[in-house]
This record gives sequence, C-alpha cells and structure tokens, in this order.
Amino acid sequence: MSEQWLERWEVGKTGWHEPAGNRNLKAHWRWTGKRVLVPMCGKTPDMLWLEAQGNDVVGVELSEIAVLGFFEENELQFESLEGSLPGYRAIDRRITLYCGDFFAFQEEVFDAHYDRGALVALSPDLRSRYARHTLSLLAPSAKQLVITVEYDQDVCDGPPFSIGPGELLEYWPRLRRHVVVDDTANAPPKFLEAGLNQMHEVVWVTT
Repeated sequence: MSEQWLERWEVGKTGWHEPAGNRNLKAHWRWTGKRVLVPMCGKTPDMLWLEAQGNDVVGVELSEIAVLGFFEENELQFESLEGSLPGYRAIDRRITLYCGDFFAFQEEVFDAHYDRGALVALSPDLRSRYARHTLSLLAPSAKQLVITVEYDQDVCDGPPFSIGPGELLEYWPRLRRHVVVDDTANAPPKFLEAGLNQMHEVVWVTT
C-alpha cells in the first residue's frame, strides 16, 4: 500500500486530490480554535481553509512530494521540526505537516479531526488499525468531521472504498450521519467505465 501510494505521487496519478478543496468541509465544519489532525493529508487546500477558520492544523502525509508541493504551490515558507516524524511548519500560517507513516506518528493530543480521503483509501484490513490509532491521538471530547463514500462495490472496487454506516460506527461511535450528497459526477473514471451509476459522499460529524 505504501509503495503504491508513493508511486502515484511520483507519476502524478492523484485523482483523489481536489484542487479547489472539498465542498462538504466548507459547508459543514463549524469549529474554530481547535488543533485539527488531518491524517494522510496529501497537499489538500482544505488545510488552508481550516487554518483560515481560526484553527491550528497538523497534517500527516507519507509522500514528501506532496508535503513539499503543498508549501511550494501555496507559496508558504517553512521551517523544519523534530518530532516522531520529520516536520515542516509554515512560518506565517498555523499549519504543520509531518512526513512519514501515519501509524508511526505520535504527538500531543488533538481536539479536532478531519478525514476526507484517508479512511476510504485504506483496505479493510487496515481501516480498524487506522481508526484506533487516530483515536489514540484525540482528546475524549474531540470534534470530528469524516467524509466517506458509498456505492455498489459489486460493480467496481476501491479505492476509494465504500464504507457503510455499520462499519463506520464501529470505528467512531460518537459520529452521526449528517448529510448525504450525490457525488456520481466526481466518481473515478474506472468506476463510471465499469457501469457504476450512483455514488454518494457522506458527511459524518460528532454528536
């Protein structure tokens, strides 16, 4: 999984990246003054948006290409940090990215968590481990906004993987199903070519 992820960044095969950020984050995030954990963040501009809402943002990403690309494309100067993973902190913005395996990431407790592309990118054998590790980094009362996709995996398999309510609530039982949006138009080309005719993006938030 790690090698495949790195290779896709190397060749620019990053169809999951949303250059304009995620519309559902902007519509449904309600918190400010939080320290927000963004696992497997890539170079998403969602981190800029979250910081602009008055939050401190900490992303974790395996690919150094993505990490450095985030700073370069947004014209942000940064300084290096020491930690459980190599870190890069923006000088003029409250954004820090750590580069390496998320499962090796160990930092002080976060009181908010945003996940748009991490959980759905992981195969079933890794998702429960990811959820447990994420919880270990969050305060008991931490706010969460998690975005999943739901579709018929008999037509085409992920990633991104379809994750239903039963599985999601096994990982994070404090979440509730907040809104469901038709996202068929943005389904990966391989899904549409296989005949998939419906995909939904589902927003989950803490109760």
